[in-house]
Parts: sequence; structure tokens; C-alpha cells
Amino acid sequence: MNWNPHDLGKLADGLKYNVPPGTHPIVLHQLGDGSDQIDRLFWGYKPEWYKRSPVINARLDTILKKSPMWRSLLGQRVLVPADGWFEWTGETGDKQPWYIHSKDDSPLYLAAITAWQPDKENDVEHGFAIVTDTSAGGMVDIHDRRPVVLAPEAAREWTSPDNSVAAALELLSTARPETAFTWHPVTRQMSNVKYQAPNTDHPTAI
Repeated sequence: MNWNPHDLGKLADGLKYNVPPGTHPIVLHQLGDGSDQIDRLFWGYKPEWYKRSPVINARLDTILKKSPMWRSLLGQRVLVPADGWFEWTGETGDKQPWYIHSKDDSPLYLAAITAWQPDKENDVEHGFAIVTDTSAGGMVDIHDRRPVVLAPEAAREWTSPDNSVAAALELLSTARPETAFTWHPVTRQMSNVKYQAPNTDHPTAI
């Protein structure tokens, strides 16, 4: 199995339409022996000493300030492949989900870091967090933050164990811009984390 996005659907347990934090999304990496690997890792990270809820996103500004939370993980870089991601607007109890995706419908590669270790439990202590940055342009109206989405070439370099941490962090500044994406409202059933149906990304009236 290689990293071709068209091959990911051949995984034994299939692809998901609704992938919330606390589940095990597909992750691409070159950890361990340096070869291309496809795993399902826990989305969320909570080291033993951390007293709060698991962290699902690693803010880019915090990473660049050399936060001790993330410093030890920067050598463990992974990708989360996706067709798009979801954000919500509106008041609590009346949230409207939105689907954000590439204008050309190309696969997305979300930069992430992980505490994965070989032969360790696939749990929150060895989970991952997606790197996020501030939004710009019209995307701010949907959410003030967004995942760092890398172009395919930069995505490959991000995971390379031959790349230094400094070189990898420079790749984050090459993230695809907001102008590369479009978004539309989708069914409110998406707010149910158990909802799995092909219409999760279909446009709907607000």
C-alpha cells in the first residue's frame, strides 16, 4: 500500500465521512524504519503530566515559540489526508456546519505532529495534533483558525526523517493559502459525531 490517495479506500476498515477528535483517522508517516507507512492514530494528545483535556490542535505560533508541549514531538511529523474539513458557525444549540475543501477538489495533506512510538499503545499519550494557523480572507467568517495544509511536494518533505526540525518548520510557511479553498453549508446531522453518510459534504440550504 502506498500513499496514493486513490488507494486509501482499499484499507480494510474503509474511509470515514465524519472524523471527529478522539477517533483514529488515517495518518501517513515515515516513522520507525523510514519507509512509507499508513496507520490509524489517536486524534488528540495528552502526556501523562498534562492535567487538562487532550489537545487536538498544535498552534503554529506556540510551536514557533518553542513550547515545551510540542518541542519533543517536532521530530515526529505526520500527515492527515483528507478531502476537506468541517467548521461550525452560530450559537450553541443552533450550530451550522460548513465543509471546507480545495477549489480543485484535490486531496489535502494536513500537517501534524505525534507522540507515536513503536510497540506502544495507540492511545491519547501517543496520539497526534494537527498544526493550525490563523485564518485570513473570507475563511475568517467561518473560523478564525484553520489546519496547515501542505502541497504534495512539501507534504512529502514534512514527513521525511532526513529533514531537520528547522527545515520542516520552514515548510509550514508554504501552506496552501485561503484562496485555494472554498466552503459551503452542509447537513446539521454532521453535528452528531456518530453520523456517517455520503452526504456529509453535500451543499445544503441554511
